[in-house]
Amino acid sequence: MNPNTCSCRQRDQPPGNPPDDLAALQAVIDRLAAQDRDHLPDAALADQILALRRLVDRLEGQWLGDLAALDARGAAGADQGTPAASTVSWLRNRLRMGAAAASSSVRTARALFRGPLRATAQALCAGDLSVQHASALAHGTSDLPTQVAAEAEPVLVAAARRLDPPRLRQLVAHLQHATDPEGADAQAQRRHGRRGFWVAPTWEGMVAVGGLLDPEAGQTVMAALEPLARPHGGDDARSGDQRRADALVELARRSLEAGQLPQSGGVRPQLNVIVDLDSLLGRPGALGGDSGAMGSLTPQACRRLACDSAVTRVLVTRHPSGHPGPPPEHDPAGDGDLATWLQTAMTRLPPTLGGAPRQPLEVGRASRVITPAQRSALAVRDGGCAFPDCARPMAWCESHHLWHWADGGPTDLANLALLCRQHHRAVHEGGWQLTRGPDGRFTATPPHRRPPPHRRHRRQRAAA
Repeated sequence: MNPNTCSCRQRDQPPGNPPDDLAALQAVIDRLAAQDRDHLPDAALADQILALRRLVDRLEGQWLGDLAALDARGAAGADQGTPAASTVSWLRNRLRMGAAAASSSVRTARALFRGPLRATAQALCAGDLSVQHASALAHGTSDLPTQVAAEAEPVLVAAARRLDPPRLRQLVAHLQHATDPEGADAQAQRRHGRRGFWVAPTWEGMVAVGGLLDPEAGQTVMAALEPLARPHGGDDARSGDQRRADALVELARRSLEAGQLPQSGGVRPQLNVIVDLDSLLGRPGALGGDSGAMGSLTPQACRRLACDSAVTRVLVTRHPSGHPGPPPEHDPAGDGDLATWLQTAMTRLPPTLGGAPRQPLEVGRASRVITPAQRSALAVRDGGCAFPDCARPMAWCESHHLWHWADGGPTDLANLALLCRQHHRAVHEGGWQLTRGPDGRFTATPPHRRPPPHRRHRRQRAAA
């Protein structure tokens, strides 16, 4: 077969027999799969990668041409003798394609081989364009009148030969405004109507975030995140996605701290966490805090947040009717198995999760753990994160108690340090220990992991 030519015509094959060309193609693929890549010279391997990519695009063109012919005949499902509901559903069932991928393939096939983009189809089958370029043209011109798309196609194909798919999509969008401004505006309004933002807890204890923004809103968000998402140095091991996630949280945190957001329920927006005393004190069997609909927080996370927050003391009594007795003061795994430990822990859950109902008896006044004056003093002394070899600025930092106030530690400068959120998490959740020497310098000691209480108890019994 001449690699510079391609025919997308449909050939008549005997029913029930695989086409000879497909069998020959399968044999060639098997030979390629069996070759030893380790013994290929570098230049030969590079040439093969480029040639295979071009051939793959040509095969995609052939596949789309066949798909367009099948769709035109309404023959989806003929392989099993049962007509399918649609070509899209047939692709999903037979090839296990996702709904979006199957729908996109059918739309592209129709536009290239049954619509106005015949030159695009020929360029794809000849290997001059990738399937991503062809798909960008097919989807980008779908709202244009057929005559307009046909007249614009030569310009678009020429542009596709020199632009990558993302830039090609931008070019098509600009040409849409030039050729059909009313249609482009209507399409923009439809896209704007699809905007949305979704936040939901997952079963893994994380929070899933997703959404759609129009180009202007998306650029606004990215412009706000960009300065906060930059790496903090050559040792910043976070991925780009992790840096953007941290930047989004940092942006929200700064907005809350600035106090400039509209009030909700008569108070400024804030993060509210309900946590029991056992979790603050780090006692065995503590279940952590309740942050509302987004899920629970670990005891370590609650202690970290309590380092630099406003705390309101609420004295409650629990009504044990219909529930096991009050939790013991000691480790619940100390004299029982895991089932007993879990049953005891159930009584400490919030009432909405089946815990014993609780009745507030006394509510104290909210008090700030660290005063603004102390925060200013820390800014002068530490300047930024006090963790060794960390250069994150003060804007990224929270105040940390070296000896937690819940354990009796004083809230004075000698017992305080500024830590960025990453290292603050490393100290509380990661087990690192931060100490301050007589010379005022901080030292970080790596964590020493320990098993959960019930597992530790089992190991002790086994050793005995």
